[in-house]
Amino acid sequence: MGWSAGQRRASGLALLLLLVLFPVHAVAQSEALPAGDVVHSLHLEANQTKVYTTPLIAESPTLLAWECNQCTLQVDEGSNELSVISHGPTMVEIESSTGGQAILNISSTFDQTMALMTVKGINTEQQPNRPAPGSVVSTTLVNTCDTMSACMLASSGTLATQPPATNQTAFLHTGVSTSTSDHHLTMDVSEGDTLEWQWLASSRTTHVQFYFQNETDELVLSGVHSSAERHAVLNSSDAQAHYWTAPENGRFVAVTSTEAARSVWAANIIQHPKSTVHSLVGLNLTEGAEILGHNSVTAPFDWSETEQLTLHSPLADIHFAVDQLLNGAWVAGTPMNLSEGEEAVIYPYPDVVAGRISVQDTPVFSVEVATNDFSDLSGLEAPSYWPKELEVDNSSWPEINLTAPMSGEFTLAVHDTVDTYRIVVDGWSESIHFVQFTIDGEITGLEAQMWDIDQNSGEVLATDITRPIGDELRIGLQIGRGTHYLQIRYQNATQVTQHLWGEDVDERRYVVQPGYTLMDEGDEPWFPPSEDAVYWGNVARWFMGLMFLAPVVYLGVHIRRSKAFAEGVAAKKARLAWYIERLNSGKSSAKEARVDIARALHAVSQLAWQDGLEAWGPKRIEHRTEDLALAVWSVDKRLAKNEGAWPVVVGVQVLNGEWDLAALRFDAPEGEPFEVVHVEPRFLFQGEEIFLDTMGPGQNTYLLVDLMGSAPRVDIEFNGRMDGQPFAARIPETLSADS
Repeated sequence: MGWSAGQRRASGLALLLLLVLFPVHAVAQSEALPAGDVVHSLHLEANQTKVYTTPLIAESPTLLAWECNQCTLQVDEGSNELSVISHGPTMVEIESSTGGQAILNISSTFDQTMALMTVKGINTEQQPNRPAPGSVVSTTLVNTCDTMSACMLASSGTLATQPPATNQTAFLHTGVSTSTSDHHLTMDVSEGDTLEWQWLASSRTTHVQFYFQNETDELVLSGVHSSAERHAVLNSSDAQAHYWTAPENGRFVAVTSTEAARSVWAANIIQHPKSTVHSLVGLNLTEGAEILGHNSVTAPFDWSETEQLTLHSPLADIHFAVDQLLNGAWVAGTPMNLSEGEEAVIYPYPDVVAGRISVQDTPVFSVEVATNDFSDLSGLEAPSYWPKELEVDNSSWPEINLTAPMSGEFTLAVHDTVDTYRIVVDGWSESIHFVQFTIDGEITGLEAQMWDIDQNSGEVLATDITRPIGDELRIGLQIGRGTHYLQIRYQNATQVTQHLWGEDVDERRYVVQPGYTLMDEGDEPWFPPSEDAVYWGNVARWFMGLMFLAPVVYLGVHIRRSKAFAEGVAAKKARLAWYIERLNSGKSSAKEARVDIARALHAVSQLAWQDGLEAWGPKRIEHRTEDLALAVWSVDKRLAKNEGAWPVVVGVQVLNGEWDLAALRFDAPEGEPFEVVHVEPRFLFQGEEIFLDTMGPGQNTYLLVDLMGSAPRVDIEFNGRMDGQPFAARIPETLSADS
């Protein structure tokens, strides 16, 4: 029995009322958080809710912590029998007895990026008792960082180890501590290994205390590392690390504890193997280098007596010493402390050849190393005296350039108060030179002295000493050729060296401006040539003369041979037909014929025009004007250099006028245009044109041209400028390929 109209209307109204009372909510599409990441960067849009899922491990807590402005994170507690514990406004703990996944609803009032931490599978198994030394106990596997530069990035502002972006759980360890039961982790270590502990997250304040054990004894290590209440590191640059170093082979026992009833925690634990040497040998330290490490390291480097060493520790206090290698033995440096952000400058001893930086008892360090050259000139430190014996090797005294200024300095840190330079003057015997120097810069308290030295005896012929007059220090002396000396020094060195040797004191810089005048050029030396010089001079002249004559002889022989070949070509009429006959009979190959044609082109151009026409043969097309003569022959296609091309020989004779920009054009009267693919002799060509450039009266030119195209006939056109006026000529008859 069907429903009445009233019953149908009543049913529709009832259904409409149910839809109003129970609205349907749109379900947002969920997105799974990357399984291998600990910290996620999520983009939130204003007034929109995003749904994310994260996997859960049965009966193992998952800790969530986040950072954002005016955003909310809600866990859907209706799924998988979840237990959700809030640890404040930005941290929750989730646990499920069955596993599955948690659904997170995240929303924001404006567009922003949210940092979300998910620590899954927190270890709830505890080792409540600290093991005795030598006892057998299960150990915790801790990953190592074998390359410092791969784990530490000083430019990030922290020396804490940063897990690789592709594996954020590489160093992750988790646990649960209670007020009544501490948690113990045992880790095997070798002597010199450093263990790094970073608190990543904790629901309550948690402490870690380290013990070291060998087979028989236990040592309590200093330093308790504590996390903050509801602690979470969402930016790796904010990580706070603590370090412990193994005094010998054995094991560490880490004890985590809390005063709270219960604390869920996560930490990055990294083991840094002992590294004893970080070599800087061979590096250009003027560009800087970096030493990264833990506890201690020795860094040898190349060092010279004119380089100061600068150490900078941007992120941590360090304890260090710098040793110097002198005469094959190491001289120990004074142990020093360098505070975070400060610099230390160390000066070398004279004759040092190498150095080594020893960092000791420093949990973690990043040391920036650089050297700076304080030599006076050409990498040499100017000595404080001049050699009074001619036999002394004076190469270690810097030589002053008499045509360009030079700069120098007094390195007061090493009590450098005197600089002596060589003056080398070249000239003829008995020549006289006037040399003057002006010293600019901070010249107060300085003086200058010059010596004119006898080059045979080493005696001082003349000397002069000057001191500043006003703000100018200038000295000049008349000297002979050879080596002389200039010295710049403090008048009273004691006043500027009241500090300890090696103490970092500002240097004193100056600039020397040279001036040079030749007073008398002296006597020009003359030496009579020896008999050997006369003999070999004659040999050289004859040899050079013959060498110059050789090209002339070659040119004469070449011209003579060319004329003889041209006469032979003229005597043998119809040469193109002769080539075809030899090809047909097998007496010559196409390649040999092409080579002979190339020679014939040049030879025939030396003949009279009519003789040249007869030399190539009667089967030709000719055209003649008052100023120009043209001729063209079709050649057997077997003589083409390019397969499938049509070879033609073209002759051009200029009767009158000077031609420039001359060009031959091959025009296909029907079908596709021709393309020039080869020209002999070599002229510039493009498309269907060959460019002959400049030609004069009486000049004959012959060309072998390979044309590529499908047209059976070709028209030849010659154009250019004759005596500056445009001119063109076209052979009225068309050349056929089968002619």
